[in-house]
Amino acid sequence: MIKTIFKTLTLLSLFLMLTAQQGCQTISPTPKQIVKQDMIKEVRTQIEELGATPLTEDEAKYKGALGKDKYIIALEKQLLEIKALKQEEKNAAKKNADEAKKEKNRASAIQDVKKEILFLGETPMPEYEFTSEDKYIAALRKQIEEIKKVKSEEEFKINAEIPEWYQSMPQGSETVMYARGSATSADLDNSEQRAVENALIKLSTQMNNRINTKTNIAVKEAGVDADLTLKTEMKRITSIVVKQATVTGYKIHKTKMAPLANGKYRTFIVIEFPLSLAYKAYLTNLENSTSVSANMDKLKNTEAFKELEEYVNNFTGA
Repeated sequence: MIKTIFKTLTLLSLFLMLTAQQGCQTISPTPKQIVKQDMIKEVRTQIEELGATPLTEDEAKYKGALGKDKYIIALEKQLLEIKALKQEEKNAAKKNADEAKKEKNRASAIQDVKKEILFLGETPMPEYEFTSEDKYIAALRKQIEEIKKVKSEEEFKINAEIPEWYQSMPQGSETVMYARGSATSADLDNSEQRAVENALIKLSTQMNNRINTKTNIAVKEAGVDADLTLKTEMKRITSIVVKQATVTGYKIHKTKMAPLANGKYRTFIVIEFPLSLAYKAYLTNLENSTSVSANMDKLKNTEAFKELEEYVNNFTGA
């Protein structure tokens, strides 16, 4: 019995030794296996470069085997339906956004056309007369073309009516200043009044520049140009004198009224203003100003100031 057991153990040990030796032997891959491994490696590398994880052999095997499972098929179908629904919602949202943008652009286009009509001095036609915004925009643009045509005809007529004396009015001098203005209105008197106002605006600008220039020269000649209080006061007095001059003192040099094709009137006017009156008012205000009195003697000794006094004495009899 003992011999039998010993014999069995000996055979078993010998078997295990032979098996271990066979396991340690290196089995070389076949050419087919080498090509397969290279292909697998190449595809795995490309998948990894795309930021994904390659399937394992078990995953590939199980997915292929379970591809016919009814539950998995149902889940995949549900997934496709959900994706389709999400795409429809996305498309609908994009369509709504596009429509909203289109409506906004239409509204903006309408406002732009209306502004242009208002700029041309006319009133845009009402929107309720049209069934769609596109038709309304087209009608507004047609209105603009008609307005421009009328304006062009008016401009041509105005140019034909512009008098020669308006285009080449007197240049003026140190003693007299001229300014011109024109205006259009359905009312004849309003047309004239607005033309005078436009001329007075130009007159006040020219007069303000003229007096300020002489003031700056006088201040520098007197050596008091660093006195900011004095300069501010003299500018204030200039503004007062100019404002008074635009209310009184001017006279109409020449004027002409021309009827236009649309029933309106165009007035051309040139006004005349004796600068000596403005200079006299300016010097009087300087004399009466306490802010200027401290430097009055220095100012009177300048050539610029003496010129002003000379203009006043020669042309007003002062």
